[in-house]
Amino acid sequence: MKSISKELVGASAAPLILSMLKNGDNYGYEIVQKVKELTNDEIKWKEASIYPVLKKLENSGMIKSYWKVQEGERPRKYYTILADGKVQLEQNMHEWELVHSVFGKLWKVIPE
Repeated sequence: MKSISKELVGASAAPLILSMLKNGDNYGYEIVQKVKELTNDEIKWKEASIYPVLKKLENSGMIKSYWKVQEGERPRKYYTILADGKVQLEQNMHEWELVHSVFGKLWKVIPE
C-alpha cells in the first residue's frame, strides 16, 4: 500500500504526538519509531520533521520539555503533556471522530 499523503501526515502530527504523550513522557526519536510501528510503517516521519511540531506544541503551552540523563547514555530531551495539551487533544479527538463519522456515512451512500 502507498504511504499516507504528506497533507494527512501533517494534519495528524500534533494529535498523534499529544496522544502518545498522554500515555507517558517520551522523546522525539521514540515517538517517530512508535508511529512507524503502530502504522506498520505507512506513516513515514523523518526524525527531523517531528521537532518543529514539538517546538510549536511547546511554544503554545501544550507540552513541556526536560532533559533526562541515564547512566551510560547520552542526554535525551523528553516531552510531557500539560493541561492545555490534554484539552487540545480532547478537541482533536472530537474533530477526528466527526470526520471519520462523516466519511462512514458518505461511503455507505455511494453506490459501488
